[in-house]
Amino acid sequence: MDESKLPTLYSMELKDPTILLIISVLVGSLGVDRFMLGETGLGIAKLLTCGGFGIWAIVDWFTVMTRTRQQNIQKLQRYVF
Repeated sequence: MDESKLPTLYSMELKDPTILLIISVLVGSLGVDRFMLGETGLGIAKLLTCGGFGIWAIVDWFTVMTRTRQQNIQKLQRYVF
């Protein structure tokens, strides 16, 4: 990696998967976890259906950490490489 990209790397704001999991467990049925990941449309849908009547919220408990890591990796690839 070129050293001129180091300031960009240090200034990037990556999301913590553990924090997103805690938020998903506590207020996931309101779609807050989806809003934080930048998925506004799905956040609104989850909010209006109370977490997909609970089922969608439970599924998100198991997938939110993987989605957060993938989003962080994509952000790194976009800006650094």
